[in-house]
Amino acid sequence: MLAQMDFLFQATRPALSYMPMHEHTCYELVFYRSGKGVTRFNGAEYGYKPGTYAIVAAGTLHDERRTEDTDVIFVGFRLLRKEPKLTEGLYEENPASPILPILLSMVEEMQEQRAYYADQLNAYISAVVIAHLRSSSAGSVSGESVDHLLYARTFIDENCNQKITIEELAEMVGYSYHHFRHLFKKKFGLSPIAYLLHKRIQRAEHLLLHTALPVTSVAMDCGFSNDAQFCTLFKREKGESPRAFRMSRGRRPDDAASLSQPHTRPLM
Repeated sequence: MLAQMDFLFQATRPALSYMPMHEHTCYELVFYRSGKGVTRFNGAEYGYKPGTYAIVAAGTLHDERRTEDTDVIFVGFRLLRKEPKLTEGLYEENPASPILPILLSMVEEMQEQRAYYADQLNAYISAVVIAHLRSSSAGSVSGESVDHLLYARTFIDENCNQKITIEELAEMVGYSYHHFRHLFKKKFGLSPIAYLLHKRIQRAEHLLLHTALPVTSVAMDCGFSNDAQFCTLFKREKGESPRAFRMSRGRRPDDAASLSQPHTRPLM
C-alpha cells in the first residue's frame, strides 16, 4: 500500500457559503464535481471549477468560499512511505488518468462496508495517489504551473486584435482574477493588461510602417475601441501620435502604392 485513508465525505455546499481557515493532521484531497469558488492556502488563492481538485498537506491552513453550489468529495489520507511527496496546489483531472471514478468507488465501498472494506479503501486511495502522480505534471493549475501562464500569454499574442478581458483569461486558465494578475506579472514582468497593450502597440507600429491603412483602421485592426483611444494610448507609450510616428519614419499617408493591405479581422 502507498497510502492509508483517514476520512472520506461527499457533500453539497451552497452558493455564498464559507468554510473558515482550518487544518488537518493528514493530507486532504478535495475534488470539485461541480460549482465554482475560491480556496486559499500557503498565501495563494485558487479558483476552482468542475473537474479540479486541491491537494493540501498536513498542518496547512486553508479555507473555501463558494460562488456557486458546489458538489465535493474530500478525503484525508497519509502516505506510508517517505517518497513520493505530494506538491500542494490545485490540479485539473487528467482524462488519461482519472481520479473521480476511484473516489466514487471509495464512496460506494464506504457505504456498503463489505468484507475487508478498510483494506479496499486503502487500496483505492493508493490508486488515487498514483493517478495524481502520473498526471500532475501535465494537469497542475497551482501557483507553480508555468504552462498555463504561457498558454495565457500565447493566447494574447495570437488574439491581441480581438476583444479580450482579463477576467476571461483568468477563468480560461483556472485562476481567480487577482491571483492570475499576480502570477502573470511575477512571471513576465508586466500585468496582463499591460502586456496586452504592449502587443497591440507593437502590431500598430507594424501596420503604420508597412501598410497604407488609415489610423482609424489601424486602431480597429489592433483591438482598440476607437481611434481616439488608440491615439491617446499610442502617444502615451511611444511619445508621439500614430501619424507623427508614421511620417517621422519616412511613410506618408499617400504611400499606398508601395504598401500592402492586410486582411483585417472584426472585433469579437
